[in-house]
Amino acid sequence: MILEELRERWWRKIVEHNLESEKIVIKVKGLKPENAIGKPSLVDYPLLKGREAMLQAEFKGAYGQAFTDELTDYIGSLLSLYTMSLNTNKDRALLVATINATYRYLGLITNTKHCKDEGPELCGKRIAMELASKLPINSKIAIIGFQPALIYHISREFKNLRVTDMDFDNIGRVKLGILIEPYTLNQKVIAWSDAVIATGSTLVNNTIDNIIEWSKGKKLFFYGVTISAAAYEFNLTRLCFEAG
Repeated sequence: MILEELRERWWRKIVEHNLESEKIVIKVKGLKPENAIGKPSLVDYPLLKGREAMLQAEFKGAYGQAFTDELTDYIGSLLSLYTMSLNTNKDRALLVATINATYRYLGLITNTKHCKDEGPELCGKRIAMELASKLPINSKIAIIGFQPALIYHISREFKNLRVTDMDFDNIGRVKLGILIEPYTLNQKVIAWSDAVIATGSTLVNNTIDNIIEWSKGKKLFFYGVTISAAAYEFNLTRLCFEAG
């Protein structure tokens, strides 16, 4: 598992810097949707709908975040996070937010706080422009995870799109002119595609290993703050232009 390997690489850095007993503070209740994402022009975001929440870890003034659908606050040592199981979205999100915060503290990564207000719109536009500069215009693109600004702008550059999502309120509905398919079809949708754009939340919901495996031989991009440290460690292409 990529997350298990990430945990081991992170822990070696923690031991190297003698940080094992240092305390981490992780909050979700204090990070209301408007504090995490502000007031974007499009309103159909999981954060604003209450489908997901943002866990925010603080370590010595550095912040790291992770999306999750299982909510909890946490205060404990870095060692306690290292020895925690990775059996639930909650546990995985706690670890990922912590790793992102500590990597930010160590100066290894930046852009670990979700963009706000017009940020998602600007980021979606820049991602679409980036893809247009790298991919043929007739490319078949699989988008894993519904993100309205991203899909809107990519659909203006490319016409062959398929989108999957885990939110049952989205599945089977046409949004922004595109039918939202269930995440259970990820393998088939990826096989159809030339390029894959996946949410970094796949690191938390335990689907990232399959997505990487199924995307072999294709262009693979991840977006968002959740994937920050993993992108650094595993040389994954991360598109995230407006995060703080």
